[in-house]
Amino acid sequence: MIKIMQLLLIATLCILLYSCANGSINRIGQNSYPRLNNNENVLLFTADNQIKDKYEVIGIISYNDPGKYQILTLADAIGPLKKMARWIGANAIIIDKSQPVKSGIISTGIYVEARAIRLLSNVE
Repeated sequence: MIKIMQLLLIATLCILLYSCANGSINRIGQNSYPRLNNNENVLLFTADNQIKDKYEVIGIISYNDPGKYQILTLADAIGPLKKMARWIGANAIIIDKSQPVKSGIISTGIYVEARAIRLLSNVE
């Protein structure tokens, strides 16, 4: 009985931790692109000058995870940001803002804002 209660407690904590993270997608521009498949690569840039090809900004995405009982970094936000980018048809993102979020004595989360872009040379 105690084992079952422990497993239920762990499962509940996992659900709560997962639900604390959230993101937002704000489409911009007039063009709409189809959603990319989960296995399609989304390139990552940290500045405009790293991009040599033409591109179109198609959305502003953000990710916020308070990191309850853990210490998060920018690397922890990359997967969710790429998933949001794929959702609106972006094949690359430009990280514009990244900052730690202190959420407890030992907890540090992450907040990231990025532009979801469509590299025009990579589009067939």
